[in-house]
Formats: sequence, structure tokens, C-alpha cells
Amino acid sequence: MNKPSVVPQRFSNRILILTFIAILLIAIISTVMSYKSQVRISEEKELFKLDCIANAVAYKISGEEHDYLVATYPDSTMRSKAELDSVYMKIKELMSGAQQMTKVPSEMYTVLNDPNHAKLFFGIGTMRNEWLSTMDVFPAELKNDFEKGGMVRSYEVGGWDKLSAFSPIRDANNNVVSVLQVEETRDSFMGKAREQIMMSVFLSLAFIAVIGILMYFSVRNLLKRQERIALEKMEVEMLRSELVSNVSHDLRTPLASIHGYLETVLMKQDTLSKEEVSKYLNTSLQSTERLRVMVDELFDLSKLESKERKLNLEKLSLGELLSDVTNQFRVNAAEKNVSLLSEIPKDLPPVKGDVALLDRVIQNILGNAIKFCNSGDQILVRAGTENEKVWVEIKDSGIGIHEDDLPHIFDRFHKGKTERSGSGIGLAIVKSVLELHEASYTVKSKASEGTIFKFSLPIHKKD
Repeated sequence: MNKPSVVPQRFSNRILILTFIAILLIAIISTVMSYKSQVRISEEKELFKLDCIANAVAYKISGEEHDYLVATYPDSTMRSKAELDSVYMKIKELMSGAQQMTKVPSEMYTVLNDPNHAKLFFGIGTMRNEWLSTMDVFPAELKNDFEKGGMVRSYEVGGWDKLSAFSPIRDANNNVVSVLQVEETRDSFMGKAREQIMMSVFLSLAFIAVIGILMYFSVRNLLKRQERIALEKMEVEMLRSELVSNVSHDLRTPLASIHGYLETVLMKQDTLSKEEVSKYLNTSLQSTERLRVMVDELFDLSKLESKERKLNLEKLSLGELLSDVTNQFRVNAAEKNVSLLSEIPKDLPPVKGDVALLDRVIQNILGNAIKFCNSGDQILVRAGTENEKVWVEIKDSGIGIHEDDLPHIFDRFHKGKTERSGSGIGLAIVKSVLELHEASYTVKSKASEGTIFKFSLPIHKKD
């Protein structure tokens, strides 16, 4: 049975390896995608934060005051004078305070557009003093949306990769006089966001790992089940072949006997005496009975193992059943000069079981005990209670069971190393019946020292 399992096992191993590789690739791809997705989400959160800051600060800056500064100090050469102006200092302190409070690490400044919309100029900044100096490089979004205000998702300018948001500063007539810009470098943003991003990626990866492990074990269990089914099919085929072989061998002997004796009677009926004819016919009848018993056992075993035979459970006295079967075998035991003794209490509590099947169990065990006893041997049938169970023990002093045969006595068609072996079906029926009843059973035996069969059933409790 081990040899056929090699192919399913190798196939299962390959599938499991491919499954593991697939899970690993999914985990890698998902990790990369999750990282990029978390970066985008963090960028959007940061840009929204910058936009909120820009809108709030721009709303507090008076457009007239900013317009006054530009009109009073219209040239970058007047920077030092502009910086001393109380209005300039007021606006700068407002922006600086907002920057410290919101913990924006990068620049916050105002931007102006020239009348011809050809150039942009720095206004008041929190980290630089570049009053009305020209912005040589600026993102196209800032120029195009100067009148509207909004968010610039990200851009590269002057060698810096930045996130930026801006909002218009308006005068009393709602005219845009400048724009407040809040920006942050990507390095600064990633420094703050990396821990949160990695935590989100780790949680995603952990989720994927859990799903992957469940998927791996599901595939493994599925493959094991498929492998088990394949092996069971192989086993069925082997058992079927074994059944044909054993049955054909066991049936051939009584059939040959019946055929031989009947043929002799027909061919020599004129020369045979009545005693000889009677002897041949009786021998044929015995072989026919043996054949009938063997066929019945095969049908019974087939029904039990295929679960076609349903248990007809009822409350019964195991002591009475044991006594009845023991009395039936006393004649057989006496014919072999075997002592059949019994110690069965009359007050045994009831059990629940199928009377016909339990009767069959006791008959098979007791019949085997008589078969394997010699003249002068003894069989003791006992019963009792222990641990909420009724136990039955059939002990004989017969030839016993060889050590090599003991583990296989309940196997179908197993025949021990003795000339008295039967069909190998009786004890297989015993095993099937006891397992259907969920009964425990044991066998102890030594060659030339006898055998002890014992089984027990739970005590039937009142409903």
C-alpha cells in the first residue's frame, strides 16, 4: 500500500510549493502596491492640511495692508525699509505664528503677480527676506490658478520635490492682490509620514500573511483529502483483488468436495452400499453448510463495512444474551471434551444495542475459542461492571495466537499460522459490529497459553 502513495505525495508537494510561491509573489506585489497607495493617501492628507492652513492664514491677512506695502515699497531695493514697516512685521508674525502652531517645517510666503501677468514675485516669507525679488522658476499651476487659489499636488522646482498649497489674499473689493503659499519638501513630509506608512503597510502585509496561511493550509488539506481519496480507491482495488483471490480459494475447497462426492454417488450408485451413499451425501451436505456460512459471512461483512446495516438499538440484558449463546455452544464444547464454564451475574445492568449483531459477536468469539481448544482445555465466559460499563470476557486455555498474527486477527481474510484457520471473516465481523456500537475491545494471547477476548458497552441510563 505504500508504493502507490508516492505519485499523489509528489503531486501534492509540487502543488504546495507552487501555492507557496504564488502567495509569496502576491505578498510582494501587494506590499509594493500598498506602500504606493499609502504614500498617495498620506500625500492627499498632507496637501489637505496645507490647503486648510493656507486658507485660514490668507483669510486673516488684510489685502489692503498687503497692497499698501507693495505701493509704498515698490522695488526689491527697498527690502530693508519694508521689513521695518509695522504692517510688514504684523503679517510676518501672523504667518510665523501659524507656522509654529501647525508645525509646518517648510516655507510659508506670499506671492505677487505683475500687472502684465508675466512674472511672479516673492512677498513676505517666514524663512527668507526677498521682498519683491523675482521668482525665476515656479510651477505652471501657480501661474494658471493665481486668481482661483487651490492645491498644487506636488512639483519639482529648483532641484526640490515639494508639496504645495496656496490661497488668494483679497482686498475689500474681493480683488486678488497676492497669494499665500504653504509648501513642504517631500523629504520633510516622508520623514514624518514614513512611520505611519510603514505601519499601514505592515498591517496590510500581516493581513495578507494570515490570508496566505489560511489559503496554504486549505490547499494542503484539500490535497490531503484528494490524496486520501486516491489512496482509498487504490486500497479498494487491492482489496477487491484480494477478495476475489481469497473467496475463490475458500469457495473452491467445499465446492470441490461437493462436486467430487456427488459425482462419485452418480457414477457408482449401483456398486455403493447405502452406508457409503449416506456418508458421501452427508459429507456433501456439510460442505454445502460450510459454503452457506461463508457466503452469509461475506454478505454480512459487506453490509457492515458499507454501513448498509443499520443498528436496531434496544434496551437489552447482556447477561441473558451471553447465557443463551453459551448454552447453545455447550454441545459443541462437549463433543471436543472442552469444559465450558460461565460466571455471569444475574443482576447486570442493561445496555443498549442490536441484539442480533451482539449475538453474532458472542457466537463468533465463542466459536473460535472452541475451535482453537484441544481436548481437556477450558473456556470461561465472564461478565461484570466497571466504570459505568458492562464488560464481557471469554477466556480459553487453547493453542493461543502467534505473536506475529495478533495485530492482524481482525483484518479481513487474515488466516493465522495454524491448520485450524477459518475463512478470516468472523473476527472482521466482530470488529465492525463493536465499532458500530462504539464499544471498546481488547485481545490478549500467547501461543500455547490461550486467549482472552474482552469487550464492553456503556450501561443504559434511564431516559
